[in-house]
Amino acid sequence: MSDRSRNIAVIVVMAAMAAVLVLLVATAPSETDRVQAIGERIKCPVCQGESIANSPSSMARDMMSLVSEKVSEGASDTEIVDELLASYSGAVLLDPPASGATLALWLAPVAALVIGAAVILWWRRHPPESAEDETSQPDPRNRRLVPLLVLGVSLAVIVVVAGFSLQDRSGAASGVADLTGQDLEDVSNETMEAVIAANADHPQVDGMRLALAERYYDIGDYSAAFPHYLAVAESANATGTQAVTALVRLGWMAWDGNAEAATAIELFDQALAIDPSSSTALYLKGQVLWCGESEVDAAVDLFQEVLADARLTPEAKTRVEDDLAAARDGEPCP
Repeated sequence: MSDRSRNIAVIVVMAAMAAVLVLLVATAPSETDRVQAIGERIKCPVCQGESIANSPSSMARDMMSLVSEKVSEGASDTEIVDELLASYSGAVLLDPPASGATLALWLAPVAALVIGAAVILWWRRHPPESAEDETSQPDPRNRRLVPLLVLGVSLAVIVVVAGFSLQDRSGAASGVADLTGQDLEDVSNETMEAVIAANADHPQVDGMRLALAERYYDIGDYSAAFPHYLAVAESANATGTQAVTALVRLGWMAWDGNAEAATAIELFDQALAIDPSSSTALYLKGQVLWCGESEVDAAVDLFQEVLADARLTPEAKTRVEDDLAAARDGEPCP
């Protein structure tokens, strides 16, 4: 092959690589497109075969909000998908990760490197005829080809960097949901259940468990609240306040739900071992002693101890005073 043909071949390869680079940059998706594309790849955990992008459920909307937030922060598609799958139990990919535009982004840099390496290797194995004559002087055209080869390698590297920057944008991501600083009032029960299930061993999940259990407790759904209170009570990461709250709730549910006075008193005692000044634990233990064990004197003593707590609200103080008077007068518990 003549030197002219070699030069033309190298220039064509360089032009092809440049075109690939321009194509990669020109076709970079917008933030809105990325959010929609990612959402269409994730199956809604509470729907029948729908993606979170097409589901009207509150959990899907929460998940899409997370996707939008992470895209704005600069996280890559892979990081966002990994966080969704880790944070939401039941969320799965609806298609393979490497497909469509994602596959092109991964293959283009590799192809560019292969082409560049092939050109250099081919050139080394097929030197110009002038190089075969050891007595001849170096052909100046060879020297002119060196910059072209350097340019080729440089373009290949640029394509690689561009491809990876499009696929792996900078941005911090975590393997678990960020459980700190959230306004749980705006989070649905379904979402909280999914986050808890996916992060059962996370050191900060107890706060979310307790918040969810309190929701169930407030509407009288003891069966839903029970496992969350129990998990907090048994957690090595729970704070003293969290453990006391969980134990007190478990004790009252044991009495109010199943009339298990002995179990309730045992749970109240466990809470008081952590915080002897817990007015709630003292008062409810007094209630169970009075109503379930007919130990009126013990109940009276506990009610009096509760009334000594200066932190009582006026409403709570009035209620305890009424119970104390009724117990002293031998009246049945309410």
